[in-house]
Parts: sequence; structure tokens; C-alpha cells
Amino acid sequence: MKNIKYILLPLGFTLSMLIAIGCSNKEELIKPYEQYVANPKTAVATKVVTNSDLIASINTDTTYTVVNGVEATEIRYLSSTGLSMKAFVFEIDLTNQSVKIEASTPNNAPAFGMQPMTKQATYADNQGHKVWAGINGDFYNMDTGVPQGILYKQGIAIKTTVTDAINTFFAITKDGKAFIGNQQDYALVKNNIQEAIGGRVVLLKDGLPVSQADKRLEPRTCIGVNKEGTKVYMLVVDGRNFHYSNGMNYDDLAKFMKALGAYQSINLDGGGSSTFFVRNTPSFDAGRFMIRNWPTDNGGKERSVANGLIIVSLTN
Repeated sequence: MKNIKYILLPLGFTLSMLIAIGCSNKEELIKPYEQYVANPKTAVATKVVTNSDLIASINTDTTYTVVNGVEATEIRYLSSTGLSMKAFVFEIDLTNQSVKIEASTPNNAPAFGMQPMTKQATYADNQGHKVWAGINGDFYNMDTGVPQGILYKQGIAIKTTVTDAINTFFAITKDGKAFIGNQQDYALVKNNIQEAIGGRVVLLKDGLPVSQADKRLEPRTCIGVNKEGTKVYMLVVDGRNFHYSNGMNYDDLAKFMKALGAYQSINLDGGGSSTFFVRNTPSFDAGRFMIRNWPTDNGGKERSVANGLIIVSLTN
């Protein structure tokens, strides 16, 4: 192997000299690397570019109002590690009294099962209680639909047990604040929970990233809240598609959520379960809910999941 090394070095040097001679009378035809500059257009992308090292360049960057108090942003970008990415963000302002976040379940029932999120939304959608958007929720038994973590709906405790010490939860308390906690926190707030779903690993704890040993890139869904519990950030990142989007590991999810302004954040179910949908018409027509991301099951088919979080307007 040493002989090969000594042969290759002069050969590489000779080729470099030939290239340099050939280009000596021309402008730089060969660049040692390409410099990328991220030029964000939206407030969300600006925060991620300014407050993290995640984005090298941005392909598309759009924000739209889902309903008063809810903004959605979609960003297609090249990561700082050179990978194509597509991220979807909801920012929900809970100080807007007309907007609520609720747990969704199949058929809008206080029971266990599996159903696509857009179908769950349809069952919860009616005049005076209009569903505008949502994401998938907790990990679950794919045979029975029983979620791993807790589940509260309209103040009713449907499930209060967890599978192991890693289970966490996202909740809306009876005073309308958002809360993220672990099992020790649950004991303190369980009597004040209005809506809740379970989650798994902690991404941010008191504003600090929590490093995880698992570094795999996967499609992800996660959620975060600000320090005051008045703003909620929902993030879905597509993955398992090299040219479109490669997914994130937990550490990068934590960076993204912190850049947005989250103080506490946890991971929800990902992979083929990751779902980000919006309402595409104010009417109650069939097909009024549209998937914006690309679920990995069967080339984009929406998966049936145990529960999720829906964004509801009580006045429109």
C-alpha cells in the first residue's frame, strides 16, 4: 500500500500542474468548492437560518395563514451537510382565543383504533368547531391502535398509563396553556389537563438541547412550546427520499425547534406516520383536508394512526 501511495502523489501533482497551465490564461474554471448562501424570505426560515447552522441554501420558502392565529411555513432547502430537505411548520398563537389545539382520535370517539388523520379531522369537523389543520401524534401498537403514552380528550382521561420511562407528553391545560413534560411532571398537572397525547424522547429541556444517542435520519414529527406556554410549534420533516428530503436526527430536530423559539420540545411518532395536513376550503365539502407532506408509505399514501393533534377554530 505504501508504494501505491507514493505513486499516486506525483501523479496527482502532475495532473494539478497540467490543469493549472491549461487555465492560466482563463478566469477560474475550476472552483475548489461551491459557496452556498441562504436567503430566507419568511419569518420562520429567517429564524432557522439566523439561530442555527442547519440550512446551507433555500430552494423554496413560503408562509400562508391557515386561519387567524395559525401560520404554516414550508421550506425546501439544502442542509449544511449537503442533503435535500423539506420541512413543514405550524406556529399556533394560543393567545388568540378563537384557536384551540385538541387531541384527535378515530371517529372522534374516546376509544382506541387507527384512522388517517384527514379522516379523524372529518369526524371532529362541524359548524362552530371547524378543523383547520393538524399533525399525527403518539407512537402506538400497530395491531390494536393503543397509544404508548397518555391520552386526554375534552378533559376526559382515556389513557393514563405509559409503556416505559421514555414516554413524555404534550398537553393543553384547562386554562388554555400548552405544556410539555415527563412522567414526573404528569403527576403535578394531571388534574388540570384538558387535551393530551403522548410522545417519546425529549429534544429540548428548559431551552437546552438534549443529545440523543440515536443519530439516524428519519421522517419526523415533533412539537414544542415557548416558555410561557402561549405559542406552539409543530414540525414535520419528510424523509427516505434522497433527491426530495432525507429526514432528520433528533439533534437537528432540537436545533430547529430551538431556532423557532421553543423552550420545551419532544419527538412524536415519525416514519410513515408523519402527517401534516391543512384545510383547503372553508366549506364542508368532501376532500376538504389536504396532505401537504409526503408520507413514506406506498409512495405518499396517508397512514392510519392512533391519534393526533388538530387545530380548531371555535368561531369560523
